Amino acid sequence: MDFKLSTRRADGVFIVDLAGRITAGDAVAAFRQAIRDEVANGHHKILLNLKDVSYIDSSGLGELIMAIGTVTQTICTSCGATVFKDEDGNWDPCPQCESKERKTWGQMKLSNPGRQVTDLLQFTKLYTVFDVHESEQEALASFSTPG
Repeated sequence: MDFKLSTRRADGVFIVDLAGRITAGDAVAAFRQAIRDEVANGHHKILLNLKDVSYIDSSGLGELIMAIGTVTQTICTSCGATVFKDEDGNWDPCPQCESKERKTWGQMKLSNPGRQVTDLLQFTKLYTVFDVHESEQEALASFSTPG
């Protein structure tokens, strides 16, 4: 099955329905662009519905990791600028307003992983990185709970 991507909204959450094979090439490029577009549009609650994903290769997995980094980037609480750590691992003050207060910009969760995706996340230990839910309803409900 070729890669397909569609989007919708539910309960204030932007849902990306993915289907087919998430592999190097057009599939990864389309996925990357969809995430960047939604972040640029201010959607800070993103759910990736993996129900119809049959396979993810290493490029696809890398793009999932990039997506979570994009959505959960650390920003300045005062002005919203992206903030970074210095080479010693300490947080630099905000480059725009010098504030030292920061927060996570958004949340990204996964739902409905199939067998191959579940095995991949377990094998790579990425279950500890991603917030994975067995159903879309469970994932949507988790956005409204703190933490």
